[in-house]
Amino acid sequence: MSVIRSRAKNNFPMVLLTLLSIVQALAFELLWDEVRNHREFYEMSWTATAGWIRIVTTFLGIILIWHTYASNAMRFRWVPSTSDSFFPFVIGVVQFLMVGNLDSDAVPQWLLMLAILFVAIPWISQHDMRRAREEAENAEFFNGRNRASLKDIFPIAAIVATLCSLSGLVWSMDDNVWLSGLASLIAFVIIVVQMAIMNNFWVMSMTLGNTDPKTKNATKTVE
Repeated sequence: MSVIRSRAKNNFPMVLLTLLSIVQALAFELLWDEVRNHREFYEMSWTATAGWIRIVTTFLGIILIWHTYASNAMRFRWVPSTSDSFFPFVIGVVQFLMVGNLDSDAVPQWLLMLAILFVAIPWISQHDMRRAREEAENAEFFNGRNRASLKDIFPIAAIVATLCSLSGLVWSMDDNVWLSGLASLIAFVIIVVQMAIMNNFWVMSMTLGNTDPKTKNATKTVE
């Protein structure tokens, strides 16, 4: 392996996570400003409750993005391309639009941005996986594992279709507070389930090649 190629592989995780940290910090700052400046979130009403559900869902979405990137960067090594630097900015724009559409009258737009996020995260993750599979040092994870197929897309496609359908339904039934709240709650459940799946995937990755019974038992306890 050339020195430049090796240097790029070794330095890329730090560069990627630094870039992503800046984007995520901006997203959190925008989210905090939205929470502070919207009086409707501090009223005793279903509208306020639904608003807080969207806030928490957005917060968890930001964490999910961070975990996706960080876990891939920590587990795998691959030769970076220009697209690896491009994706964090795309994700950032989607996050900013989500935060900017937390108002009760912008629920359809917020749901649509969340759907786009669920398209972007698997796309980026698979992009990283394809690049990582090409490197021999990642063989411990990829040996014996088939490449992703169309059937693996179905769960994400179902989530995206659900969110888009909810967006259209809320938009068509304008000012229906209860429907907007229900749609926000469904989105919250979806993001929580996705985080649980991500956590299980991380735990599974960390137990690969582990022959220490004590560590295995500790991992099972955490699970």
